Amino acid sequence: MTETFIISGARTPFAIWKKGTCGDGTEGGKLAECDPYDLAAASVKGAMGKIDLAPEKIERVVFANAYHAGQYGVYGGRYVVLRSGLHHSVTNLTVNQACGAGMQAVISGAQEITCGEYNLVAACGADVPSQVPRNVFVPSFNDWAAGRPIAQTSQTCSAALGFSRAEQDAWALKSHQRALAARTKGYFKEEIVPVEKAPNATEDDGILNNPTAEYFANAKILFEDENLGATSANTHAIVDAGSALLLANSKGAAGTNPLGRYLGGAVVSVDPQKMAYGSVEAIRTLLGKLAWDIKEVDLFEINETFASQMLVAFKELQLPEDKVNVNGGGIALGHPFGGSGCRLVHTLLLELKRRGLKRGIAAICVGGGSGVAVAVERL
Repeated sequence: MTETFIISGARTPFAIWKKGTCGDGTEGGKLAECDPYDLAAASVKGAMGKIDLAPEKIERVVFANAYHAGQYGVYGGRYVVLRSGLHHSVTNLTVNQACGAGMQAVISGAQEITCGEYNLVAACGADVPSQVPRNVFVPSFNDWAAGRPIAQTSQTCSAALGFSRAEQDAWALKSHQRALAARTKGYFKEEIVPVEKAPNATEDDGILNNPTAEYFANAKILFEDENLGATSANTHAIVDAGSALLLANSKGAAGTNPLGRYLGGAVVSVDPQKMAYGSVEAIRTLLGKLAWDIKEVDLFEINETFASQMLVAFKELQLPEDKVNVNGGGIALGHPFGGSGCRLVHTLLLELKRRGLKRGIAAICVGGGSGVAVAVERL
């Protein structure tokens, strides 16, 4: 079977949506006028630019998008191809698996390379909640299959394991502290590329400038039952953003120094009432496929949909916190749905390199009861 290498990656800034407030207290919306194809295309072009890759090398684009907003939603990945400056002959595929769409794009692109269909594929994803109609966006957080909000299903799982609101708030605070430290060190500059239509968007703007325990303790409760502990501050930030990875076989990677090797992926389904277990079961399934013990994994990037969901993962997988989301996660950075998957994998590979480590797993849980995970190896 043909191996798949990850040869480059890039993302846009993760910008708080137009109805939100940035970490410095200003209004959000720096990327609100861009559509998902703009943001995915900026990420693809940025990834190419980092390694001086000629556009004609890319043969295929796999685009992830959760909310097909606007009149061009039906065109999906085709518009990413054209706005990336790629030749019109480049083929495309659009995938949607809600929050897991971006990671599914990575898996799908890698499978096409493994099967010998293509030499070099751009996997990418983006979402712009600022442009999604309210009557679509707000109801989407209620899971029909579970009969209640997705956040509430996660809170129930967390409460069943004995976790309190204080413990959720503590992880949310840690997410912001880690993200602030990483931004200060310039780590995210290795990932972020500019967006031509939004020159004022230069960095992730949801990270709190001065995160404190009091901020989280005073945050608004989302549900009437305060015992569940879900608040506006220990849930992922809503952001507009895109991200991309370039995947290649040995022929497509010629002349580059790959970031790492794609080792495999797993997609699972769980009871919709236990959505918080999606990433847990995806990681377990992937470990089984690879015949790995979880202790052999050096670092994890697990999407922080909710702090409660992260606590479930820590307990069920017996994960040490110092191996997970070491530069912060979705609570601080934000979760742009289809734009998260490639970011998680790219962030993971860059941190493995900084630390001189080798193996990593990225995972994400998905509303409705799904989970996706990807394993990589730094070369």
